[in-house]
Amino acid sequence: MERMTGKETGKNMEYLLKLLHKEWERSGRTKAEVSIDIADKKAAEARLVEEIQERQKQLENENTGFKECMELSKDNFVLLRLAKKIKKAADRAVRRENAVSFTVEMDKEEYKLFSALIRVQEA
Repeated sequence: MERMTGKETGKNMEYLLKLLHKEWERSGRTKAEVSIDIADKKAAEARLVEEIQERQKQLENENTGFKECMELSKDNFVLLRLAKKIKKAADRAVRRENAVSFTVEMDKEEYKLFSALIRVQEA
């Protein structure tokens, strides 16, 4: 087997990260449905944005190790995926007259992060 150069290793790592990003952008099987009041939409979105920005700052820290960078990056992809779902569901609800809440389907990872950031009342 031939020995890889540093340049080849770098290209392989970039390719691997692209594949991971594609995987992280996809939602898994629905594990929970969360109902959000339209009045709470802005607060939920703001909390997600705040958390994404905080994790991004940690990613940019020079002292962050590779494993932690991968975990933070994955969490950010999950949070971004969740933010898109919330926006889409909220926009649909706003188009319906008299809607007071909307429902968001979440996979296990999305629900875990969401419930850690925003207090969830179990039905």
